[in-house]
Amino acid sequence: MNNNSDQSDDFVSGRAEPPSESIVCVDCGGSAHLLTHPPEDGIWQVGEVVAYRCSDCRDRWDIVLAPEGE
Repeated sequence: MNNNSDQSDDFVSGRAEPPSESIVCVDCGGSAHLLTHPPEDGIWQVGEVVAYRCSDCRDRWDIVLAPEGE
């Protein structure tokens, strides 16, 4: 049995950087707007997935939230 204790998958939890109301669509350069409603407590958590929809090409983008400051 191989013990990989020196190799770890760093799991980060806690508050996330709040998502932007819109992002630039990677496919067409249009504006993709946030579809996901904020949590009831208003605190976004690291690892939450938020969805955006491009108003030009209609593509959907799912983004995983990163820790604050990253």
